[in-house]
Amino acid sequence: MKKLIWPINLIVLKKINSTNQYAKKYIYNNNKYNWMVIWTMNQTKGIGMNKNLWHTEERKNLTFSIVFKPIKTLHVKKIHIINLVISNAIHKTLSKCYNQNNKERIWIKWPNDIIINNKKIGGILIENSILSKTIHTIIVGIGLNVFQKQFKKKWNASSLKEIFNLNLDLDLLFHKIIYSFQKEYLFFTIYGEKFIRDYYINHLYLKDKTSIFYIYKTNHYISGTIRTITDQGFLVIESNKKLYFFYHKEIEFLIPK
Repeated sequence: MKKLIWPINLIVLKKINSTNQYAKKYIYNNNKYNWMVIWTMNQTKGIGMNKNLWHTEERKNLTFSIVFKPIKTLHVKKIHIINLVISNAIHKTLSKCYNQNNKERIWIKWPNDIIINNKKIGGILIENSILSKTIHTIIVGIGLNVFQKQFKKKWNASSLKEIFNLNLDLDLLFHKIIYSFQKEYLFFTIYGEKFIRDYYINHLYLKDKTSIFYIYKTNHYISGTIRTITDQGFLVIESNKKLYFFYHKEIEFLIPK
């Protein structure tokens, strides 16, 4: 295994309701580490975007939270960059380890899901503590389906084992994702936002394909095409030759089955 770029304080828990919730309580009382990871094999009430529950079976998936203090000043309006960093890191890890021949199509679904063959494989939840409009500590919660085979139909989910049918090592995959995230974050501090954003956009799910979306504010469906994301993290959709801008709680994808 490659040595991590920054040392981490690793906390392994047998069972916990949510690694993100544990992380928030931990750093409130003890915030002396620059990098910390909370990992459990049995997360009972993981929370995703929009407070959706992330259901996992015991010892079959990766559920952990990365907690770190930015080495580069990050304004609160730029928190979406960290979402791009971790999404890129997971995408690169899976592509390099399991999909070297590009047999399967691995995508990043805006803003924070990993999709393979139209099936959700993983999700990300980012939370932060703010001090004077800059981000002091960031919590990156990650859930990745590895061995699980049973999913509720409405989730439209799958796992790495089901898709790649390879021998998988949870410990090794865990380490690779941590390393990849630190590496991608280092790239961000050196090369800037554009370097990170370009990779993310190039692997954006349904980009340049006509798709159906549900708009919460107007309570209706539109046909449109994802074109890009903005510097502020908004999704840009073209519909009827007009460009529309959406934040993550304003729109829902209708994913093909």
